[in-house]
Amino acid sequence: MKGTLPRILTIVTALLLFLSPLSALGTDAGLKKGDKGAEVKALLLRLFDLGYLQSVKDAGDAYTARLSGYVRAFQGRNSLPETGEADAATLQAMYSGDAVKAPLPEDRPLYNIDPDEAPSVYPEDLPLTDELGFLPAGSKPYLFKDRDAGYWRYLSDRLSVEITRFYQSEGQIEWFEAYIRTREGGGPYSIESRRDGKATESPLKMVEREGAVFAVTDDYYQYRVRNDQRVGIVVRDGEIRSDRTYTQRRSRIPSLEVLALFADGTMKTFASDAHTAQEYLDMGVRDAWAFGPALVQEGEVPRYFYSKDYRSYREPRCALGIIAPGEYCALVITGRKTGSRGATFGWMAEKMQAMGAVEALNLDGGGTAAMVFDGELLNHSESNQTTRAVTGLIGFR
Repeated sequence: MKGTLPRILTIVTALLLFLSPLSALGTDAGLKKGDKGAEVKALLLRLFDLGYLQSVKDAGDAYTARLSGYVRAFQGRNSLPETGEADAATLQAMYSGDAVKAPLPEDRPLYNIDPDEAPSVYPEDLPLTDELGFLPAGSKPYLFKDRDAGYWRYLSDRLSVEITRFYQSEGQIEWFEAYIRTREGGGPYSIESRRDGKATESPLKMVEREGAVFAVTDDYYQYRVRNDQRVGIVVRDGEIRSDRTYTQRRSRIPSLEVLALFADGTMKTFASDAHTAQEYLDMGVRDAWAFGPALVQEGEVPRYFYSKDYRSYREPRCALGIIAPGEYCALVITGRKTGSRGATFGWMAEKMQAMGAVEALNLDGGGTAAMVFDGELLNHSESNQTTRAVTGLIGFR
């Protein structure tokens, strides 16, 4: 979509300016060897995110000689004087969108994200579309479904959905890739269960009531509400549902990182504590889902997925990402069954990046993971269309 990437970059730049590195760290003088406290820990976490250290399990909060070495390595790769001190210029570069990350570690896990083969089916009666890929205004929607082949297609004058099922025998993994395009002004939206999202309902029942063509699992934040857990920053259709989150910590699952949807259809991921719910509303966010981890940020897989701290287990999973405003992708991976063991976060992150996502978030998975198309749970068999009752979905209509 012509002109969409500059729009995303403009929003990202504005958001980076919204929270400067010095204010984020609570210091105007920078940091140096001998300093201690929360500001130093935040510096360590930022360097971890950029790949300059491989573990933060026992990082502590002291500015040690080792930390000075990490800072020096960052400075060297970012054309800064290699002093080992995190002065104002270093912090500014570290938190900018142009920060040069460390090289990927040589001992990083290597993920095979390729399927054994692609479905050979292609609808012979696919109608002609306009230059944007939609049907002419007023046309009757087109629908194609072939579960055996693993291919589904929907076209209307405002919405395009294409879903393909893939399988890889080497990794024992089955997954569903969905590409969704909407005309200007369209995009994802929150589907809530009865009683403003407080009741639990079947995903199929919610989709039927809302008239959604396509939907996936959301953050299931009401589960955390009911179990008196930290909920995260949650916004639904411009209304604050929760404003209680954690300080950012990558190792926590869910990390409560945020996927924010702006009024123009742009989506952006944020750290769990980047902004308050009101600040998101002030920035023009319409919906904010809190789960995580973030899988793709600014077009890249975060470096921490290749760290020694982040070797995640395999589970059924669900993710949503944005390719450009009006163009989205979703991924659901089956698991806990013969032939499909689920996926790690690293595998999922590389797959979402390969699908074209520039921003993507892991959503609630396990027994909650669901992909619904035309009133059918695709990641369940035709004979078993029941799944865990939830309180919300992310849909397209």
